[in-house]
Amino acid sequence: MKYFRKMIEQHIAVNDDEWADACSIFDIKRVKKGTTVHHAGEVFSQIWLIKSGLARSYLTDLNGKDHTWQLYFRGKSKHGLNHFMDDSVSFFEKTGSMLNFEVLEDAVFYVTSLDKLNAFMSQDKKWAFLATAWIHNTYYSATYKRVLSLMSETAAKRYERLLDEYPFIFKQVKSYHIASYLGVAPQTLSKLKNESR
Repeated sequence: MKYFRKMIEQHIAVNDDEWADACSIFDIKRVKKGTTVHHAGEVFSQIWLIKSGLARSYLTDLNGKDHTWQLYFRGKSKHGLNHFMDDSVSFFEKTGSMLNFEVLEDAVFYVTSLDKLNAFMSQDKKWAFLATAWIHNTYYSATYKRVLSLMSETAAKRYERLLDEYPFIFKQVKSYHIASYLGVAPQTLSKLKNESR
C-alpha cells in the first residue's frame, strides 16, 4: 500500500497511525486471469485497488460487441484513474452497473466495501477532503475528458491523448484491448502506431 500512500500524500499529510487505520479496512485478494469479478446488472459495492496484474471494465452493446471502458494496471499515469476499479454511480444510485470487470492476467488487489470506505472517510475532515479532491481531480475530470474525446476527437487525437495519459501502456496492455479502449479497429491502431514513429 506504500504506492497508494504516496498518491494520497499528494493531497493530504498522513501519519503512520492514520495510515495503519486506513489499511486495516482493506483485504488482499488474489485473482486468476479470466475471472470476472463483477457482472453488469449487479450493484457495484466495492473498490479494488490494483497491486499487480491487469484488468479491464467493459460493456457489451446490443449487437454483442464489447467496448473497453477502462484498463487497470500499476504504472505511470497522468491521473491515476486506472489504479482502482469501482463504479460509484452504481453504488450511490443502487442500480445495476452497466460494466463487467474482468481480470486479464493474474492480479492482486486491495479490496474493501464502499460502505466501509465511506464510513472511514467520514470520521475526519482530512479524509473527506481527500475524497472530494480525488472524485473531482481524478475521477470526474478524467471521465469527462474521456467521454468528450470519444464523441468529438479523431482516432489520431484519441491515440495521442492515450499516450499522454499512459506513456508506457503498450508495454503493459495487449494491442487489441487498447484498440477497444480507443474505440477503433486493431488495424486502425496499428496504422496509428506506424504513423507516430
